[in-house]
Amino acid sequence: MDIIFNNIYDQMPKIFKEHTIDMRECSWCDPWVIGMICLKSIEYKNFRDKNLILPKNKDILLYLKRMHFDIFMEELTYINFLDPLNKICINEKDNPGVHEIMHCNFRDEFNARLSSKIRKMFTGFGMSSDNEPLTTSLVGEMGNNVFDHNEGLWPTDVRGAIILAQHFPTKNKTEVVVADPGIGFLGSLKPSNPSLKDDSEAILLGLSGVSGRVGEKRGNGLKVMQDWTLNRFDGTVRIQSGGGLVVVDKNGKHTSSVGPILGTLVSFVVKYN
Repeated sequence: MDIIFNNIYDQMPKIFKEHTIDMRECSWCDPWVIGMICLKSIEYKNFRDKNLILPKNKDILLYLKRMHFDIFMEELTYINFLDPLNKICINEKDNPGVHEIMHCNFRDEFNARLSSKIRKMFTGFGMSSDNEPLTTSLVGEMGNNVFDHNEGLWPTDVRGAIILAQHFPTKNKTEVVVADPGIGFLGSLKPSNPSLKDDSEAILLGLSGVSGRVGEKRGNGLKVMQDWTLNRFDGTVRIQSGGGLVVVDKNGKHTSSVGPILGTLVSFVVKYN
């Protein structure tokens, strides 16, 4: 079964259960789902009964290997569950439309990769010299928000920004996901906005440009990101924080209450020629 954004919330109770991540029946995952799995693996990391069941399908195993999923999961102490991936050898050029998972623990590390690997990623995906600086800036806004709002407040022993991407050449589009195991929109915004009721309301406030903490004026980054994504690239912005989900597209903003995650998932989908 393909597990993608459109059906992951129906499948969450089956895939994430009792500190187990069960991917055995999965035949495909999109970047959003991989980002969610990364956050769930952090959430379960320190439980003695944690478990990871990898897919049986060889194609998705190759995809995960190309994404360096095994390297990320080994970093999180899941090494005992990675034998199916450890047995696979691939050529890194086999699927140039997939970009490996990048876990940036610190802002300096993120900015260094932003100006090198991420820029090269978009060029490799066939993006024009006009559009590449804009999309790189979008990733920069997403990543720097992670460090702006979580520094000194990380709720677990894992910190930083997790970046992954997939290019879909037949559709002329690219999806980029930035995940972080942080305090989320509500945790960041409630100190200066105590009337906030839930995660979705906090996300909407952040998207409006009001995303600074007490005594701070910053906050336009998310607003710029959604404006560029929608108006320049005819794209889509998705944000999940805790149990709130907001999708922004040409038809407006759509909110949902969904199965909760640790931290935040943000993605943008851009279309280009």
